[in-house]
Amino acid sequence: MMRLLRILLIPIFVLIIWFSTVPNAVAMNTTLIPCKDSPTFQKRQNSAPDNYYYTRPFEIYSSELLCGPDGLPHLPLDRLDRAVDVAIPIGIFLYVAGFIGWSGRAYLRASNKAKNPEVLEIFISIPLAIQALSQGLLWPMFALKEFFSGELVADDESLSVSPR
Repeated sequence: MMRLLRILLIPIFVLIIWFSTVPNAVAMNTTLIPCKDSPTFQKRQNSAPDNYYYTRPFEIYSSELLCGPDGLPHLPLDRLDRAVDVAIPIGIFLYVAGFIGWSGRAYLRASNKAKNPEVLEIFISIPLAIQALSQGLLWPMFALKEFFSGELVADDESLSVSPR
């Protein structure tokens, strides 16, 4: 009886969730207009001090950017030409973060092979650190190589599981 009740409740819950969800909104910028046409932006521009540090950015914003109802420039990401403006900084951030992580990982792995790894963790060996930093520059290639060879990811058998 309980099994039959479960079998019937699952499709009912699925149907309830299916029909109660809100349809996806289309991500079109209907509220953003060119800054030169925005009255709020024009008001901000006219009330700004008259010097190079205020005048020049306002000129560039009015000629190139889109403003919202608040009169401030916004970066719309509904077009691919604007998505590059975000993709490049994200790519640079990921590369630098990977460089830092891979360099530290390479240094710790190399120091663990020494006869006194505790000392190398406290007092940094400059030649070993330079070698680790040079490996960090090519971290995407090393990460792919280790991933495909199976060194990067641990096997399920080697991971400890809580006895709960």
